[in-house]
Amino acid sequence: MTLTLILITIGALLFLVIIYNILQQYRQKQEAEKRTLLLKHKNIINETDELLLHASLLPFSKALVMVLYQRILHSLHTMQRQDPANEQVKSRKANIEQQLQQVKEHFQMEQTSLKPPESDQQAIHMLKIVKRLRALLRIEHNKGKLGNQTFVIEDRRLELVQLKVNLANLVKRAHIALNEQNNNMARQMLAKGLNVLEQVPDKDDQLKGIEENLQQRLNELSQTQSRIQQEQKAREEDQEKSELDMLFEPKKKW
Repeated sequence: MTLTLILITIGALLFLVIIYNILQQYRQKQEAEKRTLLLKHKNIINETDELLLHASLLPFSKALVMVLYQRILHSLHTMQRQDPANEQVKSRKANIEQQLQQVKEHFQMEQTSLKPPESDQQAIHMLKIVKRLRALLRIEHNKGKLGNQTFVIEDRRLELVQLKVNLANLVKRAHIALNEQNNNMARQMLAKGLNVLEQVPDKDDQLKGIEENLQQRLNELSQTQSRIQQEQKAREEDQEKSELDMLFEPKKKW
């Protein structure tokens, strides 16, 4: 009888140990998942904060700024559910809600047109930012947080910003080619830019201005090349005439 009780007790203890280990592993798994989720949303917030800092470099619309703030707010909501006692998250959430309300009521674009990049490095940086913004819009749209119409409008607006950066870089390279008297290369670049713009049906005022500038530069280049050709032809004709005159002039008698 005693042996039976001992065996039952040992069995019960083993069972409790197994249950405890299972619960411990479950709690550790939950904590690991919680840490992973918090880290994921912290990274989302940091990434979105970084994109918002470029509002002075690129023209950000009201809709785009609201999408970015709402993305941060959603991540803060998730973090607060996972960690309700975190005062830092609570404070940041209140701050973002206030900023989002300010955007809704008072937002005005700092610049409606794109400021051309000052260097190749800055142009590359701007293109990377635009690429990240377009990817973010697709993510929010796929999640159902961004309506179809808003997505189409904002994605197209960013696509045109990307085009403006590339055109600004093209104009810069054409100018360098002209300075180096590489007129054929300059002509190819200007013609390429005009060809691209001809395919854009929804050009804004800035793109129309770029198109006019490209056409003007191409016309000036054509006029310059035409004048050079005429001058060269005139010189060749003068030289040919001079040679003929020398050939048929009367020979002097000594």
